[in-house]
Amino acid sequence: MGHATACAGNSWQNTGLSTSPNGDVSVADYIEGTHPDQVRITTEDRTQYLLYSPSVEGDEIVSSDGLSVPIADIVKLEVWEEEDGWSPFAVVGGVVGGIILGGLALVVGFIALVIGNGDGLRN
Repeated sequence: MGHATACAGNSWQNTGLSTSPNGDVSVADYIEGTHPDQVRITTEDRTQYLLYSPSVEGDEIVSSDGLSVPIADIVKLEVWEEEDGWSPFAVVGGVVGGIILGGLALVVGFIALVIGNGDGLRN
């Protein structure tokens, strides 16, 4: 299944943070201070990990699903950022979904009327 990539402003942003404890802001400090929804971590061996609702536990960054990465192994930390505002895809999807649901409600109502032989209309 594919996914739409044309939404402007949605992208991975490099934090440029120091991975050493001597840096201005460490990876651990950033995670604890900003509580990002999801981060992408690249380790020394170029393995990439996607962590959801990450937190700091000891010397590791831990995802809400239990995946953990040692802070010492992190060479790059990226954060998913979504631009505020409306998306044309969301608007079109909402309109089309509303039309489909409205049409479905009309069809179900008509079928119920036919099956019930219109008994509810007579006194």
